[in-house]
Formats: sequence, structure tokens, C-alpha cells
Amino acid sequence: MNTTPINNEITDNSIKSNEAANTEGSKKSDHPVRREKLKNLKKASSLPLGKRLVYYWDFFKFYIIGALVFSVIAFIFIKQVLFAPDVIFKGYIVNRTSIPSCTDEEFISSFPLYQTMNTKKERMYFSSDMLLSDSDYESSVKLIASAASGEVDCIICNEKTYNRLAQMQLLESIDNNTSIKEKYESKLITYDHTKNDTDEDDSLGLKTYGIEVSDSAVLHSFHAFSDDEKVYLCIGINAYIDDNTLAFIDWVCE
Repeated sequence: MNTTPINNEITDNSIKSNEAANTEGSKKSDHPVRREKLKNLKKASSLPLGKRLVYYWDFFKFYIIGALVFSVIAFIFIKQVLFAPDVIFKGYIVNRTSIPSCTDEEFISSFPLYQTMNTKKERMYFSSDMLLSDSDYESSVKLIASAASGEVDCIICNEKTYNRLAQMQLLESIDNNTSIKEKYESKLITYDHTKNDTDEDDSLGLKTYGIEVSDSAVLHSFHAFSDDEKVYLCIGINAYIDDNTLAFIDWVCE
């Protein structure tokens, strides 16, 4: 079999590709501005330091600026991720029915424990804008995901929302927490899983999920609910009840 024509064709194509690349390279190097910059760059090595830096800056300034911008962004990202303060408490007000009298930051900053923590290493997060509603899917999903992961220490809500959260099993039972049960025995709120619309959770029976805080001076001053509503404070499912959570409960229940 004679393969000479094929080999010749391959050789011709290679030559054409190289010629095209060389032509493209020539076009780039033939650009007047680029040619002048390259010429000056070559001369710069023999110039005094000051003028040499001027030439280098003129030639590489866009690369340097780009590298600096990237470095700053990377530094900020790393700082926020690796050196972010630990969240020592997270609380939500769900389905508030009034406009609060102050911002969430102002509210949580009046918590005595907040005033003594090291803000460079610790932070508290509080939001009164959380919703559990069929008409706000995005907020509901955020709340459910956050609560289910055990990230929410305390939830404050009205009676209707409490019943729905309890039915969805997004609240932690405080039946086994002796200190809370003994301290707030007269204010404890239960939920009967056998009396809702589904029988899937009947085995849970009667559970204590909430503490009534309708008469809380702290919440009245915040004004997130109307005065005639029943308001409950609950623990998020899978949340660890530590001293920070207990201190918040005591503060709200004062």
C-alpha cells in the first residue's frame, strides 16, 4: 500500500498550521503599540532603577492591578470563613404580627449576656423576620432547614404558629430538662400529638414544647406581637440547651 499521498497531505497541513500560527504571532508583534512597549521593555533593563520601574509599571500595570484585586478578595473570603466569630446563640421570632419598635440588633444587644461577650470571637444572631407560611415558600424552607439542623436555639411565636411548629416536629421537648420544668412549671405549654389531623405522630403523645411569655416585659417593649396574643418561647429541634440559651430564657421570662 502506498501511503505517500497521505503523508504528504499531513505534512502540508502541519506546514499550513505553523504558517498560520507564525502569521498570527507576527500580526500581534507587528501592532505598533505592542511593538513599542516590547522595545521599551527590552531597553528598561539597562536604565536606572526609577525609570526601569516606570517602564515595568506601564507594561505590567493591568496584570498587577488584577492580581491585587484578586488577592484582596481572596483575603476577605478567607478571613470571613476561617476567622469568623463563633455564633453562640441564634434566635428567631416566627410570624410576628406587629412592626417591632427597634431593630433586631438593638433588641439582642440589650440582652445582658450580649454586653459581656467578646464580639471579636463571638456573636449572637437574632431575626424577627422569619416566616412559616404557605405563601412564602423561600422563608419557610429556610426556617425548616435551619431548625432541622439544630442551629436554632430559641423560637418565639404566637399560639397558631406554635401548634404548627409542634405538629411539624421542629421543636425540642423540654420534658427531660428538669431546671426549665421546675423554674417555669406554671407557664409550660404542651402539645397533644394525638389530636391533630394526622395519626403519624400519635406515638409521641403529649409533649411540652413551650413556655408562655405573653406577659414578658422584654417582648412587650419589642412589640413584635399584639397585646392580646398568646406568645410562646420554644427550643428548636436538636438544639443544645446550654447556659446561653438558659440565660436568654430567663431574660425573656423576667
